Amino acid sequence: MSSSGRVFSKGDCSRRAFFKIAGGAVTTGAFAASAIGSRAEPAAINIGALYPTTGNFAQFGQDCVNAAKLAVQMVNGRGGIKSLGGAKLNLVLSDVQSDTTVTRTETERLINRYSLSAIHGCYASALTLIASEVAERHKVPLLTGSSTDQLNRGGRKYTFTPFSRASQFAKAQLQMAKLVGSEPKVAVVFENTAFGTSTSSGLREQAPGEGVEVVMFEPYSSGFADAGPLVNKIKASGANMLFAVSYLNDLILIVRTMKQVGLRIPLNGGSGGSVHPDFYKNTGADAEGLLGVAHWNHDIDTYAKEVSAEYQKQYGKFIFEYAGGLVAQTFLIAEALEQAASPDPQKVRDALAAIDATKGNAAMCPGGRVKFNETGRNIYAHPVGVQWQKGDLVSVFPKEEAKAPIVKS
Repeated sequence: MSSSGRVFSKGDCSRRAFFKIAGGAVTTGAFAASAIGSRAEPAAINIGALYPTTGNFAQFGQDCVNAAKLAVQMVNGRGGIKSLGGAKLNLVLSDVQSDTTVTRTETERLINRYSLSAIHGCYASALTLIASEVAERHKVPLLTGSSTDQLNRGGRKYTFTPFSRASQFAKAQLQMAKLVGSEPKVAVVFENTAFGTSTSSGLREQAPGEGVEVVMFEPYSSGFADAGPLVNKIKASGANMLFAVSYLNDLILIVRTMKQVGLRIPLNGGSGGSVHPDFYKNTGADAEGLLGVAHWNHDIDTYAKEVSAEYQKQYGKFIFEYAGGLVAQTFLIAEALEQAASPDPQKVRDALAAIDATKGNAAMCPGGRVKFNETGRNIYAHPVGVQWQKGDLVSVFPKEEAKAPIVKS
């Protein structure tokens, strides 16, 4: 946060009190949006939110929409954007249907139809890459928790990634491997989209330098119905540890199949499915001790805990990494608007490029600081290693930020 403290100061509203405020313009509907309320002054500020609420990623997308609404309520409940006369954020939602073609057309539609100051989305890296291309062309800033390193390449100027990159996930997984077993021999299996390929490539490239041997490196098509052939290959590889770069349903099937064939080796699920509360809901005790790597976790600081507690109250589960991260992104957008004193997307972009958030909800990420370099990457971002312990996802790595020690299986 900048020294102004306009959006995030305790004087605006205490962290506990803001949750009681139900105000805030939220535009709902899969492909429609309209301003809420009759106030003409000050004009509401449109923020685009692109998430898959139907299709393969629907359960994640809906969690993101819930978090996006909560974040807007938080900002608006604290008085909106002070430098713009208390202007409220108006969330313009779009269902991108877990489809790259729809993502492209919906990003175009929202930008062309609504005067967007910024956008956040889209959960899956493959979708976010498409949205980022469109946003770059239209010169509208896009913030995202998607992890592929490609988002920080190709001369992008309007794409901002406050959280860790896939290559950083890989390094954290490899370092964690040495904490749970000596001489790790790892099988790497990954779904063959942008998320899986970028993370797995980092694993293979960095493994020798981290003293980890990769004995199997196997892609698969996401959404398979039978994990048997893949798990049998893992078993035959001689691996004493598994890294599965997988979305939720694939990972659930892999874990269940490992149990069926009696394959008992430590598993680090990376990001994706392993860090979502529905993973534990579907696997129960079989998830205990499973490790993962996330760009955000609900126990990283006081702000994250309070946001997650309110999310738990409303939706019956803790807020998962991507959804929690987009709350921080909403506050980064709010701070950029505050500093720009304008809803103009170019001025918001420039304010984001200059931001240095060190406290409050805008800095609610591992390390507690957000400052972007020329590629739009947060130079202070790093992953948090997590583990399922007694039904909760607990931060366990790095040691100086751990909330509990790693439990060895």
